Amino acid sequence: IHGKQSTKYRAERTYPTIVADKQDNVKKNRYKDIVPFDHSRVKLSLITSKHDADYINASFIKGVLGSRAYIATQGPLPNTVLDFWRMLWEYNVQVIVMACREFEMGRVSRTLKQLHYVNWPDHGVPDSIPAILELLQDMRIYQDHDEIPICIHCSAGCGRTGALCAIDYTWNLLKRQMIPENFSIFELVKDMRTQRPSVVQTKEQYELVYRTIKLLFERYLEAMDEPKREVR
Repeated sequence: IHGKQSTKYRAERTYPTIVADKQDNVKKNRYKDIVPFDHSRVKLSLITSKHDADYINASFIKGVLGSRAYIATQGPLPNTVLDFWRMLWEYNVQVIVMACREFEMGRVSRTLKQLHYVNWPDHGVPDSIPAILELLQDMRIYQDHDEIPICIHCSAGCGRTGALCAIDYTWNLLKRQMIPENFSIFELVKDMRTQRPSVVQTKEQYELVYRTIKLLFERYLEAMDEPKREVR
């Protein structure tokens, strides 16, 4: 069933992308079809020169308790590296999760934690689910709240990035015992796609999200049978 659902809801520009499509901003997009919606885009306000603008290819995604729990963004281009660092500084980002293999960062100007997962191929899925959970667990060791956003990126900032957001979001629901009776992975991904286009981009990525969340639920149910055991 979940396999059919993943192909039912296609990535479409269902919301305006006027700012991203402006001539001055097109060159800042790695892929012309993966750009932020106007209503959820990350805006930059730290203007340090006449060349600075408020646009970056990045979107806010809601968390369990915060409306800006995640910043989903593309890997920086040579001409957007400074904008990337402006964004991290302005929104006080303390944790960066990188789900792709190649990335160049500028000079360090603030202490950050960067978690780098190198075994996730573009458009594909990693072999190990526990490794993904370990990555997210490490992420939450450094930041266990939604008060400031966690920056998650891959190449385009949608497929692998969206999968990590969906898994972490559900894990937080479980930890806080806030799973609704009508919880649906399909509806969760649909909702995230109203905030960033093409979140969880392929059928294989959707199935990975499904299997990983299934494992989280199984662990949670096992922990309920052992009251003294902490959900990991």
